[in-house]
Amino acid sequence: MVRTCPTLPRRMLVFDRRVAVVPIDPADTKRGAICISEAGVVASMVALLEQTWHSAVPLGADRSKDARTGLSTSEQELLTLLASGLTDEVAGRRLGISARSVRRQMSGLMERLDASGRFEAGLKAARRGWLR
Repeated sequence: MVRTCPTLPRRMLVFDRRVAVVPIDPADTKRGAICISEAGVVASMVALLEQTWHSAVPLGADRSKDARTGLSTSEQELLTLLASGLTDEVAGRRLGISARSVRRQMSGLMERLDASGRFEAGLKAARRGWLR
């Protein structure tokens, strides 16, 4: 799946969530690269890449938010999938994102709804007319 976003992090490669390769000098990538395998550093880079993926939209998708709900298309799709009873893993596969990204996106929706749990979030989303 191809996704687009308005900004990207610095150039980097991550392999199997265990090894990262980054330029020695981001301003001059011809100077070479460094291979990093320290778990904490690689985990931070993976989190940055996942956040970037999460904020991106499928190529050709409409970036606008629904004027009535303020939800993006992906947020609306996520709520619909989870309301139909799908697990985070299955919903993530359908949306082309990881289960971790589903949980992060759902956490953001719960915060916007001022809900302490998913059940409460579902009720509040339904009351606001967020569920199709």
